[in-house]
Amino acid sequence: MSAPMHPTMQQLADSAGVSRRLVFQALAVHRYGCPELVKAAHGGLLAMKHCETLAKAMPHDAQREFLAELPTMTPRQRHDLLALIKGDLLHRTRKAREKGARHE
Repeated sequence: MSAPMHPTMQQLADSAGVSRRLVFQALAVHRYGCPELVKAAHGGLLAMKHCETLAKAMPHDAQREFLAELPTMTPRQRHDLLALIKGDLLHRTRKAREKGARHE
């Protein structure tokens, strides 16, 4: 039997020496994030999980505004704002699932 043509996500993660979750987070940042957010993620300015949250929750203009304000924020302000954004994203996701379940 021949080897598969395309490696699995786990194989890609293993070859890079990172977790599979990190690979999926990076893919989400590349898919939904503005170029500045992608650079911030790969440059280590923000954790990849935070960049994923921003990428999924905010349009590109809002992502750019957040990144512009980032140097003036204290770590606590940044933490609180990211928590609010994540909570809002989870709330919207939950509402969308409920709405979809009602329409089936």
